[in-house]
Amino acid sequence: MDYKPLNDEEVVKIVEDNISRSIGYYDSQLSRERELTQKYYQAELPKPQHDGNSKYVSQDVYDSVQSMSAALLESMAAGQKIVKFAPQNADDVVMANIASEYTDYVCFRQNDFYSVARDVIHDGLLARAGLAKVYWDERLEYEVEEFADLTEEELDMLLTQDGVELEESEANSIGLLSGTISREMDKSQVVIESVPPENFIIEPQAKSLSTVTFMAHRERKSITELREMGYSEDLIEEIGDDHSDVELETDPEILARHEDIGSDRGFNAKGFQDQVRTVMVYECYIHIDPDGSGMARLHKVCKAGNALLDMYEVDDIPFVAFVPLPIPHAFFGSNFAEKVVSTQNARTVLTRSILDHAVITNNPRYLVAKGSLTNPREMIDNRQGGIVNVTRVDGVAPMPQAGLNPFVFQTLQLLEEQNEDTTGVSRLSRGIEKDAISKQNSAAMVEQLASMSQQRQKIVARNFANGFVAPLFHKVYREILANETQERIVQLSGNFVPVDPTTWDDKRDVITELKLGYGEQDRDAQKYLALHAMLSQDEALAPMYDAKKRYNVMKTIMEKQGILNVDDYLTPPDQLPPPQPNPAQEMQQEMAMKQLEISERQTVVAEMKAQSDAEIAQLKLQLEELKAQAAHALQSDNMDLKEAQFQHKKKIDEGELEILKVTEDRRGIVSPTG
Repeated sequence: MDYKPLNDEEVVKIVEDNISRSIGYYDSQLSRERELTQKYYQAELPKPQHDGNSKYVSQDVYDSVQSMSAALLESMAAGQKIVKFAPQNADDVVMANIASEYTDYVCFRQNDFYSVARDVIHDGLLARAGLAKVYWDERLEYEVEEFADLTEEELDMLLTQDGVELEESEANSIGLLSGTISREMDKSQVVIESVPPENFIIEPQAKSLSTVTFMAHRERKSITELREMGYSEDLIEEIGDDHSDVELETDPEILARHEDIGSDRGFNAKGFQDQVRTVMVYECYIHIDPDGSGMARLHKVCKAGNALLDMYEVDDIPFVAFVPLPIPHAFFGSNFAEKVVSTQNARTVLTRSILDHAVITNNPRYLVAKGSLTNPREMIDNRQGGIVNVTRVDGVAPMPQAGLNPFVFQTLQLLEEQNEDTTGVSRLSRGIEKDAISKQNSAAMVEQLASMSQQRQKIVARNFANGFVAPLFHKVYREILANETQERIVQLSGNFVPVDPTTWDDKRDVITELKLGYGEQDRDAQKYLALHAMLSQDEALAPMYDAKKRYNVMKTIMEKQGILNVDDYLTPPDQLPPPQPNPAQEMQQEMAMKQLEISERQTVVAEMKAQSDAEIAQLKLQLEELKAQAAHALQSDNMDLKEAQFQHKKKIDEGELEILKVTEDRRGIVSPTG
């Protein structure tokens, strides 16, 4: 099937049709209900039946709303970090902590989240639903600075910086430049603001913000504001003289809210300058198919009068709602304040009857016999000590007055108990139950009774935590992730750390921790103290309970007790300097080291002496062996010498014999011839 694209006029017509059919557009049943509860909250109703009756008004609606608001605000602003992001894996623990700290920084320091929560809780209790809006605000600010005595090169270097522009300059006699520059400063940030109930409209039979096909936030804006938002003059002229903002001037909710200060009409600067003239701007979120593609998607459509200011596709809506008493399958829940209206009516009537009876008893009407007063005006004059002249003593008598019904006080007590059952806010939890403080009731029993009386309050607190706080922090996280592209140095937990949202994960699981009740945080701290004692004393568990884990336990205990600047008192183990020994211990260690060194030296000397003795003994043995060998060799040499001498002598003798023989032979030869 073919679909035709929509032009601007058709888009505006579709949006206007949805606006006119939306809940809360103008003078709806919901608007009249909110007007009524606002008047009861301000004790303007019920009005006296007659002018002469007591004008006392019971404050049941005010007391119930304020008591519940105080409990919810205390659970959120009791010095605790109510929201944190769960890590996706073991490597994401540090990044999840940084994301939690920075999101908390954006909500509580860049924005006043306490005031936003206060207004949203108040609207939720009085108007069925309280709403907040989370969006990214593109904000540029310009700061003018002066410079003096700069050279052209220095000025050029200054102008090369981002966002710096030259406003004016002049040169002096020696050529140095002076003048002014404007510096553009990016102050863009996530903005969290509460939305007045009458400024938010939604389609009929809406189930939740995430499933509706149309919702809108309407707000009066001046022509100057539209120009600052960047809309062209043609679009502003197309708006014309729009009078739709009169709707909010006569809205019964607004009139009821400002009636007690005498403002029964709004103020619009008509008749003054056109620059301050206001028009009604509708910021609508609607599922629409402007291109004729066949798929309707969520678009943000802004219109004023008959002019379409802008339109583009978006991924999500910027609103978060708090519904204290939700009704299944419906966006608007029950009205908390309206449930107390009947009690306020009944208690007011009964209390007025008591006061009126007391007034009549103290100033009764009189029966006067005709002719018994000489001057009737003296009877009308109720001046103390006044004189009444009578002609007869029995001529004036008090008119008989019926006594006060004794069940009036019992009925008042019954209404008080019914009010506690309806709202879940008991006198005990408000701290005004005197019967709970007695000698028989210990402090622990009083705390237990107070906690038991807060069960209904805790359910509302969980609705606030899971239905409002967690989605709001998640939207803040998404806005940070989508728009912050530069690393920032911010102070988190007492330390200046770099924060780079571009490295964060796209999805985060939000965990809320709201504590409601007397002493719950202290009891949680005691649990961790008992855990610390158990882990420290158990020898088997002591090796697993190192310094880092002890620091985490002590940090949790201090945070439970409302001490958030933990690093001012405890230093993380990884930031501790190397331990410095005690001088006495150091001296003892040195003496022990010297004694050990002496002992080692003595051992070495003994070992060397033993080794030396062994070597000497070995050498003695070797020497004895050498001596024995030498003696044996000497003896052998002597024997050899003697043998050699004997052989030599023998040879000499033989030689001598041979010589003698030769001589004799020679002699014998000579002798015969001679």
